[in-house]
Amino acid sequence: MRFSYRPLSRDESAPSALFPDSPHKQVDVPLPVVWLLLAVSIISITLNLVALYIWIHSIGPFNPLFPQALYSPAQDVLEYKTVKFHSGFGPNLLIYDQPPSDEVDEAWESLYEFAYSKIPRNQAIRLANKTYPILGDKPTSYMLALDVFHELHCLDEIRKAMHPDYYPHTTEGINTSHMRHCISSLRQSIMCTADISTIVWQWSERSQAAKERADVLHTCRNFEKIQEWGREHFAGAMQDMTIYIPDDLDVAS
Repeated sequence: MRFSYRPLSRDESAPSALFPDSPHKQVDVPLPVVWLLLAVSIISITLNLVALYIWIHSIGPFNPLFPQALYSPAQDVLEYKTVKFHSGFGPNLLIYDQPPSDEVDEAWESLYEFAYSKIPRNQAIRLANKTYPILGDKPTSYMLALDVFHELHCLDEIRKAMHPDYYPHTTEGINTSHMRHCISSLRQSIMCTADISTIVWQWSERSQAAKERADVLHTCRNFEKIQEWGREHFAGAMQDMTIYIPDDLDVAS
């Protein structure tokens, strides 16, 4: 059997068989029903927005560049800003880059002076690794240190090792195992964060060559905000770690 196309009508002005030319019937919806549907829609949207807000805050700040970040009690203070790095060359050195002095030591130590922090149990239980309780705290609080402060301490130790004549504890020889630990920790941290800011080359009329520029812009976490968190959660001096404190904090590792 052969099939062929046949127009429904040869008269273009004729009413369509599929869409007859008949007047549309207008359905009148009672005004109270309209208001009821509008109210239900608004309530539904509001409840969904509230649920979304609660979910986002239950998992911490959302970062689309790093959505699988492990929990940190300091994550709520994270802010980002653009910072121009200093090269460490030239006459106008930052205090951290200057030769050893009491002022330089004070500047370095101020970077990590609030290293030991304490947090409540409801935050400690969310950590990726179990930590130790603080002796005598009621209700129980737990100790930790943000790794940035540990890294700065390590970097300061390496700095001091460069000047054995100034720092008495280095004149008898560098603690090789400690330096190895610090270098390993810094290497892993640098590879972990993997700063992808761009170092560039620019033409120097004075040198008559294209020179590397290290004083370039970076996207940085606001370190002052993290320092403030450390100050607010400071646990004081390290406690006696030879005292065993029984604890039932249930964290996997």
